Amino acid sequence: MNPPTWLDGVNVSLQLAAWQQFGLAFLLGSFAVATWSDLKRMSAQREFVEIWLVFIAAMLLFDVYHAYHGHSSNPAVAIKWGLIRIFSLMSWGRCGYLFRMAPADVAALAAAASLLPPVLVVLFYVAAKLIAMFIGPWLARGKPFWPFMPVVSLATLAVLAFGWWW
Repeated sequence: MNPPTWLDGVNVSLQLAAWQQFGLAFLLGSFAVATWSDLKRMSAQREFVEIWLVFIAAMLLFDVYHAYHGHSSNPAVAIKWGLIRIFSLMSWGRCGYLFRMAPADVAALAAAASLLPPVLVVLFYVAAKLIAMFIGPWLARGKPFWPFMPVVSLATLAVLAFGWWW
């Protein structure tokens, strides 16, 4: 039995173009610095958020370009970005059901998710939720707010490892 045509291009394995790999290295470096800053001061610099938003826009343009030229499936791109939007809204502090995060943390999650295929986007947010449930109480230390960037970094590394392993 063949899968439906709209599922073409939807997979679990992670295959990044060479320049996406450089973008990933840059993103992971920014996550490392932001995580350290978040652990020390409970805040990441505004410049990180701006860079992550530019990164998200670049990945969206990359996906649209590839879909337009037939290198990827239009529905797969739409599903991926729809999922990122839904999970971002579900994570934002004002209306979040999944998390109640600051906009910077939402942007960091979306930036990492922008490199993933749709199936891994879902797995990424599930992994972030599980990691947050596991290490959140330790990071909070009895306070109502706690640094979330360690969760973003760990979930990113976990899903990247899974995607490359698969």
